[in-house]
This record gives sequence, C-alpha cells and structure tokens, in this order.
Amino acid sequence: MSVDINPSAQALPRGRGLRNTGLMFAALGGAALLVPVVASVVVEQVFAAMLLIWGLSGVMFAYVFRGFSEWRLVAVGFVAMALVGLWFLIFPGVGEATMTALLIAAFLVEGILSILLGLRMGGQLANAPWVVASGACAFVLGMVLLFQWPMAAAWLIGALVGLNFLSTGLTLLMVARAAQ
Repeated sequence: MSVDINPSAQALPRGRGLRNTGLMFAALGGAALLVPVVASVVVEQVFAAMLLIWGLSGVMFAYVFRGFSEWRLVAVGFVAMALVGLWFLIFPGVGEATMTALLIAAFLVEGILSILLGLRMGGQLANAPWVVASGACAFVLGMVLLFQWPMAAAWLIGALVGLNFLSTGLTLLMVARAAQ
C-alpha cells in the first residue's frame, strides 16, 4: 500500500466557503478580544454543557450494553463526566483552571500541526507562510498560557481564544485569496 504525499496531487479548497469561514473566525475572535472575561465564561459554559451531554449520552450507551458485566463501570465513568459538566454549569468560573490546562494542550497541538501543514503546502501555495505564522501564533499563545496558568485564567482564556480565532480567520482569508 502506498500513500501519495505529493502536495501538488491534492486539490486546494476553493470558493466562498473558505472565505466565509475565515470571516466567521475573525469576527468571533474580534468579539472575544473585546470582552475576554465574557468569552472565558462562554467557553467554559459551552464546554460544561458538552461534558454534561456527553456524560448523559454515555450513561444511556452503558445502559444499552447492560448485558455485559462491565456496563456499570462504564456508566460510573460517564456519570462522573456528567457531574463535572453539571458542576461547571452551576458554578461558572470554577473550571477555568481546568479549561486553561485544556487550552494549553489545544493551542500547542494546533500550533505544531498548522506549522507542519504550512511547511508542507509551501511549494503549492504562495501564502503558505501565513499558515505557518498562524501555527506559530497558536504555539506561542499556548506557551504564554502555560506560564500564566492559573492566575490569569479568568480573562486569559477568552483573550487567547479570541487571538487564536482571529489568527485562524485571517489565515483562512489569505488562503482563500491565494486559491482564487
């Protein structure tokens, strides 16, 4: 089995969808930068709601498989996840240190992957350095967050998500422009 890794053999995304996605990311990023404390709470609450839904869905999943001896253990794990989500929903702000740790990981991973993607696209796209720059921004933001954790989590989560969304949006706009 062979894998074609020639970047010129793959099609670049084109059209208004890429531009509109870039505009949406840039607008969300700008809004988060204007009110980072609010953005921090929104990010935390969305994450909390997802945990609660994931946990409740997992309990239903475990119940469906109650014929297996391990179903109770699986259910307990999902109940714990649902309770963490509920805790964060009831007490906004409590999960900011946890959210900060997750953002550290997300920004560092996104940064590394975007840099690698941009370097791979270098011979195919004139504006590939923007993808590398976006990855560098995400990586640097992750490192800043790591050194500020957890003291500045109340506003830093929203500000960093805003900067990351703005950087991603501008990058997508540059890629859309180059792909025309």
